[in-house]
Amino acid sequence: MLFRRRLEELRSAEEKTLNQIKDSPEGSLRVANNDGFVRYYHVTQKNGKNGKYIRNESRDLACALAQKDYNTRLLRSIQKEKTAIMSFLNNYPGQSPEDVYSDLAPARKMLVSAAFMEGKDLAEKWLSQSFEANPSFPEEKVFATKRGEFVRSKSEAMIADAYFDMGIPYKYDYPVEVEPGRYRYVDFAVLDVRNGKVFYHEHLGRVDDPDYLRKNMRKIKEYQRIKIFSGKNLMLTLETEEFPLDMSLFRQNVAELFGKA
Repeated sequence: MLFRRRLEELRSAEEKTLNQIKDSPEGSLRVANNDGFVRYYHVTQKNGKNGKYIRNESRDLACALAQKDYNTRLLRSIQKEKTAIMSFLNNYPGQSPEDVYSDLAPARKMLVSAAFMEGKDLAEKWLSQSFEANPSFPEEKVFATKRGEFVRSKSEAMIADAYFDMGIPYKYDYPVEVEPGRYRYVDFAVLDVRNGKVFYHEHLGRVDDPDYLRKNMRKIKEYQRIKIFSGKNLMLTLETEEFPLDMSLFRQNVAELFGKA
């Protein structure tokens, strides 16, 4: 549930903020603005309410005191929100709107269009929707994936296995209608179960081949005409014979993009 995730975030932030306050210097910061000149003062019981002027060479002290003030205010806000969420959860009914669909029998789920769904149910329903993969050159699909399908290259197999290992739903060789009745086939369609959005992933494995690159640039142009853009809902991975795909870096990027980090 969203509120429980938020509560965990707040607890983690609370602990971090408390430690930062504990390590902060004594006292507080006073800021004076005289005729456009900003001056910082270190206020302690010893220095009095006006404080001791902080010289430029001691600017780190001013930063630490300003951070302490921010952290103190932040801590109050975190604790207020945490208290409110805990109060809400203590009075929350046993069944959430997402649970209504989750609790249905499989035969009923097939008939229902759900307004609220848990990520696992969303993934299951999306993966169950059939599609017609690219019918061209099926003999090229010779590399097996962990999920048991066959793809066209070792790199595509490694990409598919990375999605599978991270529990990210994907479809391979997925049809995208670029104009009425005409389709292009994207290497991977990938579902973000947090929000139900579908991302597309093209792996360009021979960008050092001019003909191959030209063909795929035309394909990407067609995607752009139907509002599929790199950096928005299209991910591109590239490799050449000299520079193969870095799977470690790919996994890191995917983990960040899909909240698996």
